[in-house]
Amino acid sequence: MKLRTIVSAFAFFFMFAAYGIAGDLEMMSPLMPAEKVEAMKKMMMEMAPDTLETSIKRGEKLFSDTTLGKNTTGTSCYTCHPKGGTIGGAADMEWKGMPMKVNIPTLIGAAASFPKAIGPMKVVSPVSGQNNMCIMTFLKGTPLDLNSQEATDLEAYVYSLSKGKKINMGAKKKVKKPVPGAM
Repeated sequence: MKLRTIVSAFAFFFMFAAYGIAGDLEMMSPLMPAEKVEAMKKMMMEMAPDTLETSIKRGEKLFSDTTLGKNTTGTSCYTCHPKGGTIGGAADMEWKGMPMKVNIPTLIGAAASFPKAIGPMKVVSPVSGQNNMCIMTFLKGTPLDLNSQEATDLEAYVYSLSKGKKINMGAKKKVKKPVPGAM
């Protein structure tokens, strides 16, 4: 029985190593030479810490980036949401071949209402999903990989616009002057 457990443990370790996600598991391996462990520790100690503030700053840059998501419009999130606010009015979009208008909400305090049901199909989405929807629909770009640093940074910035706001999941978006007939 012990041999089976050892074989299973090694199989588990090598399976993760083969997929490139061993990271700390590799460092914990009793088979790793002490010099390599020390070199890895040294490398990790020399890495600059990544802070939330740094992530928010990177996200703010992405928010104004006209190439975010390889977008084809030459605009950015900032175009409709300067400083996280809104330019007002509505944006044109198409859903299943039907043209429609969508009110442009402020993003200040918006993240405090997520996750929530959005869009004509009322799909429950987190902030990262809403970010990608805007990139695809309004910037005509490619969605960000939700496991990427870009997606995390953009989400951190959007959440920072809700700092101090009470969490109210599912709340309706805030629109200064709704456009008649717009969602």
